[in-house]
Amino acid sequence: MIQQAIQFPALITHLKGFSNYTWLHYCDGRKLLVAKSLVYFEGRLPGFFRIHKTALVNPHYITDLQAPPGHKMAGSVTVQGETILPVSRRRWQEIINPLTVAMLKSSALYATSEVVQAPVSQSIASFVEPISRAIKQPFRHLWIVMADEMKAGLVRQLVHDKWPQWWIELFETGTRLRNALPEVIGDYLPAMIILDGSESRSMPTLKSIKKSPSFRFIPTLLLSSAEDQDQAQEGYASGANSVIVHPSDLTRFIQVLERTLRYWLTMVAVPQVVAAPRPLPA
Repeated sequence: MIQQAIQFPALITHLKGFSNYTWLHYCDGRKLLVAKSLVYFEGRLPGFFRIHKTALVNPHYITDLQAPPGHKMAGSVTVQGETILPVSRRRWQEIINPLTVAMLKSSALYATSEVVQAPVSQSIASFVEPISRAIKQPFRHLWIVMADEMKAGLVRQLVHDKWPQWWIELFETGTRLRNALPEVIGDYLPAMIILDGSESRSMPTLKSIKKSPSFRFIPTLLLSSAEDQDQAQEGYASGANSVIVHPSDLTRFIQVLERTLRYWLTMVAVPQVVAAPRPLPA
């Protein structure tokens, strides 16, 4: 049961411990109480940060940082915009730099181009500038259109945890991706694109990409629901390299996506794309 509970760490926002018990909090609002101490999970969730003797946090879900207001006072982090967890005064100096770097990498607070700009709270911004310069660009870029914000976050963390050599750019709509593509060149071009079929402009974007002499070689996957057989047919007819049927359940969604990405990011020879900026076909 415990191994199943932590099989996909991307689903866990934070853990709160007391005595020999721990509450696991999930991104969909679920909570699970297990008869294990927080130390037990600290050793099994290496990407998480022990910010307090009672709290272990997933940096991906942190939306705000507050430094200790006084010499002998605790700092805090805000998780998912609502849950405030304490950061002990002693641990603050130990974790602030690695925690900020982890947040930058996993939540795209730092981007080398202006293609994607995630909102950054003022308090986080004060930690970002001196650290972001030290982050090197991964070799490959993965662009994804994902309409569901929670799923987008899960995808981002999955890629960050499993394939850190890939840099992920997330777009809310196919139109934004389509408009951004002609503006980037060289190493910043995506080596692979994933389009969310539930977003209305993803299909026109797929057609534009596959009509373009410059970008049609980019492997482009379409995510589709099991109920929409017509979309799968249209996706292949429009040039999709693969149509992935994904479930609505978050746990099964992340399972399907991990298998898909494991194949495409580790077993497939991705073509080198070199293109000059030019508009995509309508």
